[in-house]
Amino acid sequence: MVKIINVDLLCTIVVMVTKGLQLITAASIIVCFSLSVFISYFITNNKSLQTDMLCNIECTIINSDVDVDSSTSQGSNSPFLIDPGQLTKGIVGSTSDPKHDTQLIVLDKMTRIPQLHGFYDIISTQITKMYNDDLVFTISLNDDPNKNSRYETTYLWVLSHIDPLNNNNQIYTIIIPHFGIDSNFKIKGWCLAIYDNINKIYSLPLSRIHNMTNSNVEITIDPDLIGNIENFNYTTAVMVRVNDTFLDKPPDYLIDSSPDDDAFWSSWFV
Repeated sequence: MVKIINVDLLCTIVVMVTKGLQLITAASIIVCFSLSVFISYFITNNKSLQTDMLCNIECTIINSDVDVDSSTSQGSNSPFLIDPGQLTKGIVGSTSDPKHDTQLIVLDKMTRIPQLHGFYDIISTQITKMYNDDLVFTISLNDDPNKNSRYETTYLWVLSHIDPLNNNNQIYTIIIPHFGIDSNFKIKGWCLAIYDNINKIYSLPLSRIHNMTNSNVEITIDPDLIGNIENFNYTTAVMVRVNDTFLDKPPDYLIDSSPDDDAFWSSWFV
């Protein structure tokens, strides 16, 4: 005997099974997404993004009482130094600045007055994007920045992308200090730190750079450290700290900026 199949019933069953599979798939996606958010939250909140100690390029904390010169990074190549083998993708931005326009602008009254040098004098700046999306930040100077011997010379970048309509304001300060070999600072040589001004945390704590070029202050940065910021404005400056007693304060002198904006930089640390 041939059984008659109820087509309506069969269609209803198929629809119910399909909806059930869709619900199971949706639930799986929600669970996976929730786990991803939880893991990201856990990792983010367990990262040490700020510290009063110096760390090397892998951010292994170095005791500040230990001579920093005796501490070395475990890798022979610093990831913050440009790799000549990488190909340039394009220039993100650049500025030019007149030679011999340095001057001492007091940020904090000091009895010691530093002598002006060519390595305080910005000639040009450039940000270059590599094919691996790393960003190369270059400040070209009028002399070798490694010649600084007595004070702390700090090279600064401020990157800003202001988008209040989409609640997406981003401001980062890239800090590249050089502590003179003949200074009284415990730290010697080149360092790097990156500060997230909006969230008020260091995306990169103070870290060692083991080399620097002879005429430029040049570093390569993973864009993750600056929030993958795009379409940003930037400005640069050179500052000097002659007071090697109190480090928890702004530099003592502003010497040059590009584009020239003494008013902005004089109030940046206020």
